[in-house]
Amino acid sequence: EDNEEGCEVNGRVYRDGEVFQPSCKLQCRCLDGGFTCIPLCQENVRLPTPDCPYPRRVEVPGKCCPEWICEARDWHLLRDARAASLPLPYPCQEWGTEWSACSATCGVGFSTRISNQNRYCMLETQRRLCVARPCPALPAASLAVS
Repeated sequence: EDNEEGCEVNGRVYRDGEVFQPSCKLQCRCLDGGFTCIPLCQENVRLPTPDCPYPRRVEVPGKCCPEWICEARDWHLLRDARAASLPLPYPCQEWGTEWSACSATCGVGFSTRISNQNRYCMLETQRRLCVARPCPALPAASLAVS
């Protein structure tokens, strides 16, 4: 019997410490009779934006990892609804972050959030004016009259 521990993956035995790729999406290492794997494809998330309202991950022929595309489905419905100021052709599940702190410590500033609570149910950065507190009055400057 062999003293070295190995691991079996998909019917193939790998030596202890051996690095292998069971698919183009994973890289694995055999270690102490088991194995650990890390993904080789990014698992990023793409949120909808006004210029890409329906992002979707698709398998691309000739490429291992799926890629994000901007799907055009229902875009004509959204465009037509905007033009006619009609209600959206689908229900909108509202989502938004909390308003940020005021950008100014005194006087008028602005606060932002990301929300889809708008006429088109699309994620956007929204801004509003805010006043944290009035600014202290500046000392009166003496005006020299000539």
